[in-house]
Amino acid sequence: MMPFAYKRATSGADASALAVLEGHKLLGGGTNLVDLMRKGVEQPSTLIDVTMLSSDIGETDGGGLLIGAATRNSAVAAHPLVRAQYPMLSR
Repeated sequence: MMPFAYKRATSGADASALAVLEGHKLLGGGTNLVDLMRKGVEQPSTLIDVTMLSSDIGETDGGGLLIGAATRNSAVAAHPLVRAQYPMLSR
């Protein structure tokens, strides 16, 4: 595995600003990024930890779905709103 820098995002805006920088990758719930790094498939220069950000799942005013950056895939799949309105996402 290649050496990399580590940063913890303090907000969604912070994570967004860091994620657009070349070589930066988001690390959060439900990702297998570290596995890909071990295999040499991914070689980011910086990991941006978003696990301390929101893991809330909720409906927006426009009828969409807002999934927090730290939400695990298993939590999304099991959420009642996702299962009822977005069945493909729960699969």
